[in-house]
Amino acid sequence: MIRYHVVDAFEKTGLVQAVTSIRRGGVSRAPYHSLNLGAHVDDDSAAVSVNRQIFFRQIGLDARHFVHCRQIHSNRVWFIDPAAPLLQASPVEADAIITAHPSLAPGVFTADCVPIFILDAATPAIGMVHAGWRGTLTEIAAQTIRAMREHFGTAPSACLAHLGPSIQKCCYTVSISLADQFEQAFGPRVRSDECTLDLQTANANQLLQAGVPPDAISVSPFCTACRTDLFYSHRAEGGRTGRMLSLIRLHGD
Repeated sequence: MIRYHVVDAFEKTGLVQAVTSIRRGGVSRAPYHSLNLGAHVDDDSAAVSVNRQIFFRQIGLDARHFVHCRQIHSNRVWFIDPAAPLLQASPVEADAIITAHPSLAPGVFTADCVPIFILDAATPAIGMVHAGWRGTLTEIAAQTIRAMREHFGTAPSACLAHLGPSIQKCCYTVSISLADQFEQAFGPRVRSDECTLDLQTANANQLLQAGVPPDAISVSPFCTACRTDLFYSHRAEGGRTGRMLSLIRLHGD
């Protein structure tokens, strides 16, 4: 059983592995059935550990190379210096990770929020972003591009970006007040009606404004709230569900 989706545009470069897990093929019981990879929900920790072993084995990842932040719905970016020790005892509070470390695999956990993969093919360097509505509103995607430019000399024009499976405008109803804030920040296209938001367009707009070329940005067609057969959805499943894992890693020498 295949337990993940591949980001084709990234993998075709030959530089990276970029995947998002699906919810099938694990051992967790309802409501976390079955390949829940998030240890911060109320799932059995032993089941999560087995699920990660299953998933990492399938994608060929040494678990020691996996790193994640403690997601806090912010616009904080964690820079992992290639010269520094690989892992810290406690994850850093942030919502994006950037690195140029060969084979290190930064990941984010989602169940409606937007996972954003970023590849600077010239350096090469990578970024992995968790963009919920709070992070989107405070421009986490643009902040990640700025951090990559600061630390790696990244040229946005050399970047690829992909927005993975997440809740889409067909299902993402919010308050009028929040919709107003998004329209003021990102323009009318992020609002498909009075109370419905398009997080994908809001994040894509940030990437465009940061200098990423339009044809270098791709968006998954999957809405997590529509496709709970494949993905976890915090919104569609009443807040009690598992998490997918999106990760990216540079191929080592």
